[in-house]
Formats: sequence, structure tokens, C-alpha cells
Amino acid sequence: SSPPTATVPPTTTVPPDPRGVGLARCTFVDPSRATKDYATGQMLPGRTLRIEIRYPTAAAVPTGARPDAAPLGQAGGYPTIFFAPGYDVTPDNYARLLDAWVHNGFVVVAPTFPDTNPTAVAAANPAYGQPEDDLVNQPADLVFVVHAALSASRGTTTGCAALHGLLDPSELGLAGQSDGGDTVALLAYGQTGPGAGLGNTLPIGEIRAAAVLSGSEWYPATYGAGPGAPPLLVVQSATDSCNPPQQSVALYDAIGEQDKWFLALHGADHLGPYDGDESSAFTDVVSVTTRFFQRELVGGSASIAALTAGRTLPGATVPTGPSAPSLPVLPFPKPACAAPNPIR
Repeated sequence: SSPPTATVPPTTTVPPDPRGVGLARCTFVDPSRATKDYATGQMLPGRTLRIEIRYPTAAAVPTGARPDAAPLGQAGGYPTIFFAPGYDVTPDNYARLLDAWVHNGFVVVAPTFPDTNPTAVAAANPAYGQPEDDLVNQPADLVFVVHAALSASRGTTTGCAALHGLLDPSELGLAGQSDGGDTVALLAYGQTGPGAGLGNTLPIGEIRAAAVLSGSEWYPATYGAGPGAPPLLVVQSATDSCNPPQQSVALYDAIGEQDKWFLALHGADHLGPYDGDESSAFTDVVSVTTRFFQRELVGGSASIAALTAGRTLPGATVPTGPSAPSLPVLPFPKPACAAPNPIR
């Protein structure tokens, strides 16, 4: 059963500091793997990963991220979150959430996946299959991006100068929403099936936390917490029928990690808590995800207190323990998720 909850003070949002947000874009190409073109059915050489890098700058910019602004230097680099977007969306859809993390002292590196971005999905021909099937290749994409970004930050590769010196290789986390959450779960906790063992290709200690936002298990993979598995945060709305609550509950329960948390949102939809369309749920997501990454990557005592003592938020609860909270079982999928171009 879930532990008792306690009320936290009304102010639950982590206050942003004066830092602004810089935005840079780079392209990494993995020549070792192929990409299916769902418009033609052909297999194309290489995997092209276009990435966005959001990073702290010296001054806040009210209008949002500022392209090519000079980064605010920090000795040793910044704690970094690698973020995987969902199906038929790009990192830009999550700009408000990613910017909030940057305002709180993180760098965010977010790829656009080759087959599940809006342009590729719109061009797909159903005769050649569903682009969402390419999710099985996305854990390896994320591993490649992590290694490429770290190499660029160390200056051992010539591409993506914007990353030079930005990343602290000892303070790395993963996050993903919907199919991006599935991708993160496969990479961090997949025991069999696609993604199994890929987490072991990352040096021990690199990935210190994983947040799965409205994600699920990807069958027929099996899940668990192997040696060195990172602490886990699952976020799920009780009224999300695109990714029904039982999907996140099953994932959480399968992972025998002692350091794990479940943010249960009440009354929110699938994307609104992450793109800012639902302000109350978005506030809770920003607060808890930020404190989770501060706790696991940076080790801030304030974030530990916030997660262990304050488990009730406006419109949400944050239990910890071996089992997920009791949430409704909803039909799957709702019509919007079964559409040709769903947002998942």
C-alpha cells in the first residue's frame, strides 16, 4: 500500500533563477544503423538525429529561448537531462517544460527521432507499416545521442560546438513523454526485447535518474531494475485514456527499484501537463520533476525534503514505495490515439 500523504505548503513551484535559456541545434548521424522510410518502404543508410540543446544564459529573456545566446559558463559543466519526445511531436512541443528545467540549472538535450516526428508521420504511407513501430530503434538512438553529446562536450569531436564544455558527465538523467517515455523505460529498465542491455553500453554512473512521463511498457519486452538501474519517477494522470493509468502502474510495479516515485495527476489529459496547456497539472509536473532531478543528479537537501515529506500537491499526489497508487482502469485507446496521426 502507498504511504500516508502529507500536505505541502501552497507554494510548490521551484522558483526560477535569473538565468535565461539559450537554444542551439545540431545534427548527429549514426552510420551503423539504417532507417526505414515509411513513405516509400525503403531502408535508408544511417540514422539522422537532429537535436535541440537548451542551456542557461546570463540573463532572462521574457520571450523564451534565445537562439545562439552565449552560455553561462559553469566549471565542470551542467547536470544534463536527455529528453525523448512523444509520437508525432518534436521537442518544441515541450518548450515550456524544458525551459523550466534550464531555468533551474540544467542543460536539456532533446533529439527529434527519424521516423516518429510530425514530418515523417505525415509523409508515411500505411502500405509500408506504421511509423510508431520504429520506437524499437529509439533506445539505441538515445544511447547514440548521449555518447555523441558527451564527446562534443569534451571536445573530442569537431561537430556541435554549442555543446563544448556544457555537460557534467557525472550528472546525467533521462526523461521522455508518451512514446518518448516508453523509449526511456526500454533503455533504463528493459530486461528482454528491444532495448535490453543497451543501458549497459553507457558507462556506469552516467545515467543517475529516469523520468517516464505518461509512458508504458512496450510488449513483448520485460522490465526490471538490473544492477546500476537509475532511480525512477513515473508521472501519470488518472484521466489520461490515451495512455491509460494502468499502463504506467504496470511499468512502475515491474521495476524493483527502491528509489522510485509516482506523481499521480488528477483530472489532466495526455499532453497538457507537459506542454503547459493545463496550468495546474503543468505546475505540479515542473515542481516534482525539477526536484526529482535536483535530488538525484545534484543531491540538493531541499529537493529530498520536498519529495519525502511533501507528498500532496494541488491536484496531485506523490507516493513512493514498491507499488503504484490505485488509479482507474480506462479503455485503450481513445479515438484520438487511434487516429492516423495521434499525439502520444
